Amino acid sequence: MDDTGALKERVLIVHNFYQIGGGEHTVFENEKRMLQEHGHYVSEYTRDNAELKRSLLKKAVLPFTTVFSLKTYREVKKRIRAERIDLVHCHNTFPLISPSVYYAARNCGVPVVQTVHNFRFICPNGVLSLNGKPCTACPEKGLGCALANRCYRKSWVQTFALVNMLRVHRALGTYRKIRYIFLTDFNREKFRTLLGDWLDRQFTKPNFEYIDTDSIAGLGANFTNSIRGNAWVYIGRLEKDKGIDFLLKAWDSETERELYIFGNGELQEAVRDACSRNPRLHLMGFQPRETVLEYLQRARGMIFPTDLYEGFPMTIIEAFAMGTPVVCSDIGNGADIVRKYDAGIPYEVRDAEALRAALRRVEDSFSVYSLNARTAYEENFTPEENYRQLKLIYEELTGEQ
Repeated sequence: MDDTGALKERVLIVHNFYQIGGGEHTVFENEKRMLQEHGHYVSEYTRDNAELKRSLLKKAVLPFTTVFSLKTYREVKKRIRAERIDLVHCHNTFPLISPSVYYAARNCGVPVVQTVHNFRFICPNGVLSLNGKPCTACPEKGLGCALANRCYRKSWVQTFALVNMLRVHRALGTYRKIRYIFLTDFNREKFRTLLGDWLDRQFTKPNFEYIDTDSIAGLGANFTNSIRGNAWVYIGRLEKDKGIDFLLKAWDSETERELYIFGNGELQEAVRDACSRNPRLHLMGFQPRETVLEYLQRARGMIFPTDLYEGFPMTIIEAFAMGTPVVCSDIGNGADIVRKYDAGIPYEVRDAEALRAALRRVEDSFSVYSLNARTAYEENFTPEENYRQLKLIYEELTGEQ
């Protein structure tokens, strides 16, 4: 109970870690911390894809356990009963945990909710993209499109295993037996073909970030133009789908603006070469979060040049927290978020002239966009606001049992 007498649900949070960490891992850790800070009993059920490297047997049976894992089913049921769990909250279940976790919860009479971090339920590669362009073939025409294009890791075998899992659980009606938390309305509507009218009973709640702006050197409550230089920041993986190749080329004609590039990835050497030829480009590589935030709070803005719809870009929240406007490609969630809060400018995807025009507009009206960005963070993306929304979701779910 809290001071108002409200029940503090005992929550089992579930997550399958990828071999390379990312935003889903951050969200999982953030929500665990948030629930604990508000007095909830929090238990974790996690698996790690590193298990596949340690066991040839697990790798061999993965096409079957991806559909239904008896290990998960038994262990989750045992955990729910032993720890008197009130609610199961899933983040990622692919590939080791599997949808068996949903059936374990239902068998125990416990509600289960799934946060939808990507498009895996409707698109085997999880990003609704093919050959660098948006693709909605699978939700519109069927999962056979993924097989034809070997969409998951360019492997027919691995794509077949994933498609088989999706087909089995669609046939069983699994995806209409649980509740969902979508990160944005854009993501939510993409699932209409899978969920139909069931979609109308689901929730929308954004991600959030723990950011103590008072601890960032030189920032405090000062978000004015006077502390900003003439630099822009890119934060993300150095991959073609993220638009870094386009950004490097666009910067060839820059004579005044600096660009600081944070991240690593398959194009790291190409980025390094570009930086050696262009003194306006600076490869920072992977840096501690505090360093990234310090550069963000001194920058004129952040550039988000992705070719993908994205799930919910955490870097945009970080920029907003620093009062830093965002210039982003006009596609998917990044553009929707920036446009919704008038905290930056979307531009036509891979259009260098449109990018430069957007940079100028932000620079000319920086104070307005900066204030809007900071206000968006304070009103929508803080732990306090996110907990308020999540608690209402939990109360509705447990109230239905």
